[in-house]
Amino acid sequence: MNNWTAARKIGFHVCAAGWFDKGRVGYPIVKAGVNCGFGKVGIVDYGYRLNKSERWDVYCYNPHSKECGGVLTDQQRIIQSPGFPEEYQDEQICSWHIRVRLGQRIRLHFLEFDVEDDTACLADYLDVYDSYDDISGFAGRFCGDYLPDDIISTGNVMTLKFLSDASVTAGGFQLQYTAINASLFS
Repeated sequence: MNNWTAARKIGFHVCAAGWFDKGRVGYPIVKAGVNCGFGKVGIVDYGYRLNKSERWDVYCYNPHSKECGGVLTDQQRIIQSPGFPEEYQDEQICSWHIRVRLGQRIRLHFLEFDVEDDTACLADYLDVYDSYDDISGFAGRFCGDYLPDDIISTGNVMTLKFLSDASVTAGGFQLQYTAINASLFS
């Protein structure tokens, strides 16, 4: 399944950078994101490109979803599903990127957990990555109402990604991350 198909399946809209006339590159956007769009809507123009063999990434977003997630650099912090302790909404996607100091690790401790349960955790789920993105370092996918065990990173970064589909919601989750010295593990 390609990125476009996967994105549409979970309710995202897709923006792809493409070539314009006279060697310019740009993409359409209806909602400027934190890290893309330069605060503009409409056509975001990257300007003239000299290398016509360049390739361009595709990114996906849902302009109707509630904002959630972010970059976290505190030594300790509570993370919870949107609206917690009330039920989370349909069609949510949240990504939390955690970065603590070099020489530290991150301990995730789950306080409460109630996410729609299905056999393969395909409807609603929380993914944990032992990396600063959601591509490498997959550490686990969680759904249902059992409390996951603590997870400790191998480095100073982690990513959490929460996704809910278009039907059935549950109570959500609350967890705490804490920075701990890596020297405790040597």
